Amino acid sequence: MPTTELSHALATRFVALDTHRHYLMVGAVDSQQQVVLSPRRFGFAAFAEWAQDHFTHADAVVLEATANAWLLYDQLHPLVAEVVVAHPQAVKLIAAARVKTDSRDTIKLASRLSANLIPAVWVPPQEVRELRALVTHRNRLVKQRTQAAHRLHSVLQRHNLDPPPGTPFAVHQREWWLTLDLSPAEKLRVQQDLSLYQTLEALIQESEAELGRLSTCDPWVKQVPFLVQLPGLGVLSAMRILAAIGEITRFPSAKHLVGYAGLGASVHQSGETNRGGRITKEGRSDLRGIMVEAAWVAVEHHPRLPSPV
Repeated sequence: MPTTELSHALATRFVALDTHRHYLMVGAVDSQQQVVLSPRRFGFAAFAEWAQDHFTHADAVVLEATANAWLLYDQLHPLVAEVVVAHPQAVKLIAAARVKTDSRDTIKLASRLSANLIPAVWVPPQEVRELRALVTHRNRLVKQRTQAAHRLHSVLQRHNLDPPPGTPFAVHQREWWLTLDLSPAEKLRVQQDLSLYQTLEALIQESEAELGRLSTCDPWVKQVPFLVQLPGLGVLSAMRILAAIGEITRFPSAKHLVGYAGLGASVHQSGETNRGGRITKEGRSDLRGIMVEAAWVAVEHHPRLPSPV
């Protein structure tokens, strides 16, 4: 029996945490789904103290996959038999109930845990969490830089202007932009968007330099060399893929990884009807996006791959 199933089988109390921004609700049922701990409300600091005195290794705990889920997981994992981080879809079903209160949600979640009906998410180790956070931060900066660039391009389009030669938003192009015949308000917006773009460019370079440094550290240094040998992949895209996948050994087969990325073909099978369709697009959209980007780079630049139509 796998360790998680064994821990669940040994548990005698099933505790649910219904987490909110400033507080959480705690409630529990036993193996017969009888309430043994009526829902009560805690602040996070008070809950940390209460947990030390009231949790035992006969408890199994479930919590939602929210922003502070990993902090709560780390606090509770040494104290109990099992901590399950619920897939958002499981919590969504509870949220759709016609009668919804914090207390009812907590007991429903505990009851699902008691019946072993919680679809759990994988809990990444600390190094994967750090890498994912850095990749997410870098992606956010890139999105903001793109927005600033679009606003500057729209200025050119509104006034039927051609962009300056070379890199249009580089520091040495600033004078060109500021000499445009624009209203004072529009000139101010252009000046600020240029400053924002150039600031974001520097921050993105810092983030990518840190990703490059991490690629030379454990555990990534052993994995990156295999990925960068593939067409379309460099160090940055390799680190983004590793962040999305985490520990590849958790996938029992290549098909499971394909499904995780949402790149598998959809299937409709009913009676004698059996047909396939487009990719499912279910799973990690960031991993799917990186793979598509890499595929485009590969077909555009690799001599042995066909060029895009």
